[in-house]
Amino acid sequence: MDTGVWRRARARAADDALDLTPVLEALLHAFADGRVTVTPPAGRSLGPTRDGTPRRGCRTGPLSHHVWSRADHRRAAAGVKSMPVLCELLLGGYVDGHLTTTLTATGHVPRTHREDDAA
Repeated sequence: MDTGVWRRARARAADDALDLTPVLEALLHAFADGRVTVTPPAGRSLGPTRDGTPRRGCRTGPLSHHVWSRADHRRAAAGVKSMPVLCELLLGGYVDGHLTTTLTATGHVPRTHREDDAA
């Protein structure tokens, strides 16, 4: 993966008060479900990045094996060369603002002081 894309995605996730791992997992899940499509640029390979630097491994926390496997299956059917290329395309879309994530809280959320309570 292009480390520049990975760094920008990590920074964007931090700006969104999120860790990159759940962002990537949400994007892979959406791709696996068919809610997101990608079109890899023609001739895309895992050669040097756009600026000519070598590609490096980029790490996140552990991702769900189920989500990864489903995304990998759809990736192969869609003709995307590899999972690193898919991850780079998805994170690139997130960095560029073409893809967004939504944080959904489940369970009990403690009551906090809100402006509308002050009236």
